[in-house]
Amino acid sequence: MKISVKVLLKSAFGTNSFIPSVNLSFCFMPTQAKPVACMRSVKKSWIEKISIGESSQTRSSFNISTMSSKENELAYEKSEEIFKDWEKLFMSLIQHKAVNALDDGNAQKENETDNETETCGNSKEEVSNGEAEGRWVFALRHGERVDLTYGSWIPFCFTNNDTYVRKDLNMPVELAPREGGAVSYSLDTPLTRVGALQAYLVGEALRLAGITLGSVYASCALRSVETAHHLLMGLQGDPSVKIKVEPGLFEYKDWSLSRGLAFMTPLELHKAGFNIDLSYKPYIDLNIKTSETMEELYKRHEYVMQSAVKDPNYEGQNLLFVGHAITLEMTVTALKYLNKGNASDLPPYKFGDNLMRVPYCALGALRQRQGNWTVVKPPVPPSINTNSARYDWKDLLEVEKKYE
Repeated sequence: MKISVKVLLKSAFGTNSFIPSVNLSFCFMPTQAKPVACMRSVKKSWIEKISIGESSQTRSSFNISTMSSKENELAYEKSEEIFKDWEKLFMSLIQHKAVNALDDGNAQKENETDNETETCGNSKEEVSNGEAEGRWVFALRHGERVDLTYGSWIPFCFTNNDTYVRKDLNMPVELAPREGGAVSYSLDTPLTRVGALQAYLVGEALRLAGITLGSVYASCALRSVETAHHLLMGLQGDPSVKIKVEPGLFEYKDWSLSRGLAFMTPLELHKAGFNIDLSYKPYIDLNIKTSETMEELYKRHEYVMQSAVKDPNYEGQNLLFVGHAITLEMTVTALKYLNKGNASDLPPYKFGDNLMRVPYCALGALRQRQGNWTVVKPPVPPSINTNSARYDWKDLLEVEKKYE
């Protein structure tokens, strides 16, 4: 049974603003379950009409200092999107239609594939078809990024003298000095704390599976370098295995070219505390001022990945590419081309249909068998994280007001 009421909700757009009446549905569960409040989405038109000081009702009666409107706006839109997702989840639970996140609909197929090809790839040489397994090549997307988590975050987190101030617990505790300061960070986002943890967990899982790495290549994007760094922290492997910053692994330039690109130098990254291989000479010198075609995007990835795999200095050792959502399928394509001797009659590269289904820290794996590279199940399980919105402590003032 649902009972709909209209309430006043505080707006995150100003210290004195209130959103007009908003529908709130209380969904009463059977038996002894407590009611769950499912807030329906606030109409965008209402929000657009609100300005600071518009409402005659103010918070002065609460007798506390108010936060700045700018801080209230941080991640507001992202939080609203998450609240909508939560409502859907609550409703699915109420209707007993909750989806099991561990069941992707391919469980039977996956089990059959496991029996045929991979168990769970540990440190011992597994035998699937009567032959010992060869080296691993892994491809990993970076972890959760600050800009896509909070939206416009720079105005909230940098003072007029370009000093970084953390405004949310999921943001980095500190940011290293870099050329361009806040402007450069706006073009080259860091990871969130959750993003760092995601990467650490992948490294930890590889360690528990007995996997070692001989070389680690990371896109020049800060989020990718940080991901590689935290993965190696979780791996707790040989400290001599340093991060090779490779511009050729950066994603499609044209996605970011209109707003500009900015990357930290290997020396800046080293001074920031990352274990960077300062002696590494990149395969690609990426021009961040010019556009590129899809074919050029693929060719630079192909050149980097095939060159790294064929590097005699790391023969027989496992290898990791840390980059972006496209990195996983780029790795498969590049190594499959290598299997075929880069024949000219192979189909041209194009983005796959599943590109938007690559989550943060998604791990892909290939293994060498009889000289050929084959996609296999990674030796570690995947992970999933729920969305979490920002909590506004001032919501408790509404509770307190009832008892005054």
